[in-house]
Amino acid sequence: MKKRSLAAVTVTAVTLALTACGGSANSSASAGSGSTSGFGDCKVTGQQASIKLKTQQPDVLTVAVVLPNPGWSNGTNPDAVKSGFEYCMAADIAYRAGLKSVQLKNFAWDQFISGTASGYDIGLATVTITDKRKQVFDFSRRYFSSNLGVATKKDSKVTADTLRDAKIGVLQGNVGAQWVADVLKPTKPAAVFQSAPDIFTALSAGQVDAVVTDTTIALTSVKETGGALVVPGQIALDQGYGIVLPRSSENTTVVDKTVGDLDSDGTLKALGAQYLQPTFGVDPNAVPFWSVK
Repeated sequence: MKKRSLAAVTVTAVTLALTACGGSANSSASAGSGSTSGFGDCKVTGQQASIKLKTQQPDVLTVAVVLPNPGWSNGTNPDAVKSGFEYCMAADIAYRAGLKSVQLKNFAWDQFISGTASGYDIGLATVTITDKRKQVFDFSRRYFSSNLGVATKKDSKVTADTLRDAKIGVLQGNVGAQWVADVLKPTKPAAVFQSAPDIFTALSAGQVDAVVTDTTIALTSVKETGGALVVPGQIALDQGYGIVLPRSSENTTVVDKTVGDLDSDGTLKALGAQYLQPTFGVDPNAVPFWSVK
């Protein structure tokens, strides 16, 4: 059942993806000169002006994000973001399109995922590609394969065999919430939270026994607890994260092909090694896969 589709995400460190949470709408441009030292701290790759995009603003790639999203877009507000896997992937796309800068627009997760957010060229918020979401957005091919992590307290007795009977916390709009409702079908109603900080605060406080969400969210969040929370298992999914574009965008075909180029030329692999491995602190492939009965 475990499947990885991109060479860039099958390397040691990266079978994960973070569904970011937080923030009201805001925006800020990060400097970009079109040189390898431009676009924040990113070292852009590929051939400059080798693709064409139609953008909201001349010479600018406007990117919808949901902050905070450590490892993917490093910073708590658009002004602060200069690096990260997704941010630098956007910089690479902008550079290859001959654009001069990347501008971030920060949205709340529920606003972004509902499709009500507007005024952006592409969205990068570690969003899982699903059939339901394809009715709202266009997607590129996956740039990262994802699974669902199960987070618990360190001394928890929750296992693959007892997960169904645990009090589970899920993130609204997250694929984990859908999996819990449609596949796991727990004996107790799941508690739904609006953000990752809220859900892991609830876990620490004992309001829920376990959290089911993206493995990346789980690993990043438990790392901050100094060992009080752990990720004892994960659920394998044949799913991944794609770049979001407004429905019927003129840029969809070009962006999709560019993701393939970023994979084949090794850019995604390099970004994963630089930004994701340090963020999660553990090889996600080492987290045991649970078969829930």
